[in-house]
Amino acid sequence: MSVAVKTNEYKTSLINNRRYLGNKYKLLPFITGVVNDECPDITSIADIFAGTGAVSSAFTDKVIITNDLMYSNYICNYAWFGAEEYDPQIIIDCVVRYNALTDLEDNYMTDNFADTYFSRDDCAKIGYIREDIEVLYKKGDINTRERAILITSLLYAMDKIANTCGHYDAYRKGVEFDKSLELYVPMANRQNNPNNQCFNMDSNELVKNIEADLVYIDPPYNSRQYCDAYHLLENVARREKLVGLLVA
Repeated sequence: MSVAVKTNEYKTSLINNRRYLGNKYKLLPFITGVVNDECPDITSIADIFAGTGAVSSAFTDKVIITNDLMYSNYICNYAWFGAEEYDPQIIIDCVVRYNALTDLEDNYMTDNFADTYFSRDDCAKIGYIREDIEVLYKKGDINTRERAILITSLLYAMDKIANTCGHYDAYRKGVEFDKSLELYVPMANRQNNPNNQCFNMDSNELVKNIEADLVYIDPPYNSRQYCDAYHLLENVARREKLVGLLVA
């Protein structure tokens, strides 16, 4: 393995820089317009099928409660909206270091996913980075929100180059991998509202235990669970090392 950092330059990402089924980012002007017209005095909002958190991102001046059954969405929402403070320099240093990695050994990702959704080299990088994030967290070098932000950076980077048509039901066979994994620094607010909460649970159970002035309800638009379409991102986020379905 070679780790040679040639530059401290890095790119940044925003919450909407991700492909996702049913993303409402383009509808935010309409949604916020309705809220401002009909309930201008609210101070808290609960987004109980939050997905990427795009809708919640329009209400950062309020107390935000997010929830999603998928852990990969929960961890991203915690990165963007979590109440815990974090050190941006830690994120920058890790992203720069990860982007400089080369000549990595085989790992779980290469053993199971090489040259499917990602090239062998990118799989090696994904596997190494995910393990390193966990090592840093267990050593106490990063806090819970810094861990979430780094995982979010990895998931966004994976989604940007994935050999798919937007989700992970299948990969395209026989293609050339012309893009390489590059992590960006998520531009998450350093100090969110201290009363923000992020959940990863069944919304039917959650609503029995939370209160909010406004509840935004945007459930999946069909009977399929979204985890079927995003099983690989879920796998990496959870670090469960379960072999995903490979459908050629």
